Amino acid sequence: MPDIEVKDLIVVSATKYFSKYGFYKTTMDEIAKNIHKAKGILYYYFRSKEELFNEVLKQELGMVKAELGKIVISNNDSLIILKEYMLTRLKLLHTAVNYHETLKADFFEKYHFVKDVRDDFSEFERAQLTIILKKGKKEGYLDVKNINSTVNIIMMVVNGIEIPLFLQNKYAEFENTIDELATMIVGSLKTQKK
Repeated sequence: MPDIEVKDLIVVSATKYFSKYGFYKTTMDEIAKNIHKAKGILYYYFRSKEELFNEVLKQELGMVKAELGKIVISNNDSLIILKEYMLTRLKLLHTAVNYHETLKADFFEKYHFVKDVRDDFSEFERAQLTIILKKGKKEGYLDVKNINSTVNIIMMVVNGIEIPLFLQNKYAEFENTIDELATMIVGSLKTQKK
């Protein structure tokens, strides 16, 4: 079996176990047994459980980034793109259970190995929101005085609601509220016609 296939099998197995049991309760033994390999083969591809989790998280967020990227490059106007971006972001992250694991304060404090993947995702989001806001300003739909500050505010708001939505399992309960929040943010940035 080629190396790439074995590595992919390991990541698929790890994704299954990390998603179901979380980082702490998943063992390298379980991941190896699931693919009928010796535990040592996992360490051939990944130096540690942390490195393997990092790869799982990177792939999970990679899928989120791909979907959000499609929204940003769509032909819709910036008002539609911004609202769709926020709603889709939260919907996709709602199902990204390994990302939820990184939101747990004690996890992030003890395991800095997820910092690079999280930082990469934040930089991606910052770039996407900047593209949307610049497009909106150019189209005349958005009245944004300082794009960087506006991006910071949007990110603070959407990141701030992740704990109740994902860790407290209130996504379904607040789905209509999320739509209202996205409408409010877009409305507050919309150019006021005279």
